[in-house]
Amino acid sequence: MKKIIAIFMVILSSLSFSAKKLYVGTNAEFKPYEYLEGDKMVGFDIDLMNKLGEMLGYEIKWVNMNFDGLLTSLQLKKIDAVIAGMSPTEERQKAASFSVPYMFFKSGHLVIVNEKSTYTSKEQLKGKTAGVQMGSIQEGFAKEIGATPKFYSSFTAALMELQNQKVDSVIVADSTGREYLKTMKKIKKIDMIEDKKPGASIAFRKNDEKLAKEFSDAIIKLKETDYYAGLVKKYFPDRYEEFMADKAKK
Repeated sequence: MKKIIAIFMVILSSLSFSAKKLYVGTNAEFKPYEYLEGDKMVGFDIDLMNKLGEMLGYEIKWVNMNFDGLLTSLQLKKIDAVIAGMSPTEERQKAASFSVPYMFFKSGHLVIVNEKSTYTSKEQLKGKTAGVQMGSIQEGFAKEIGATPKFYSSFTAALMELQNQKVDSVIVADSTGREYLKTMKKIKKIDMIEDKKPGASIAFRKNDEKLAKEFSDAIIKLKETDYYAGLVKKYFPDRYEEFMADKAKK
């Protein structure tokens, strides 16, 4: 009888653990937020989400896919959440529930051109083309400066086209852009666009407000820890002093 009870408890425990799995979609082409080292996904968002899952008792199961398919996959219940440096724009909030922002420092967007380009400022790109990742907020920044967005499946694809002078510029998040500038030739930064409403957040299905609140509370707690400060120092070293100074004021 005891043996039967023990087996039943193991099965029950297994079912309970299975129910706590959270399938999280991302696009691992956005260093330092999420990217591949070999076949392993790493980055600020990856470490952050794994830690939040640990705090809340979820086993995070990662699903890598194209950025523009993330919210659709969320709505179709192929995944349970999205973390991919995604800002909760008004349009996206119609389709999903979002956590509070999980990045507590300023951000901007680099304007990058071919090294042979004569452009020296974003104002000169009015009426020109700006490569952006499909579904990204950079589309809005391109329109803001009067450029015509040209869509790509990834920023890597956009920048390769820029190298070959098939697009006039590319607009990309500053930290990610700096990583590309380290490794890709024939491109250069000419300007920056300030993000006046920075706020990368975790997306959940529209009716999962309770889950969004659960993760929001955990994000606020995690922000005050040495672990979070360590993530900022590791992945955004140029923002670390600013983050610690702002934290000390509060």
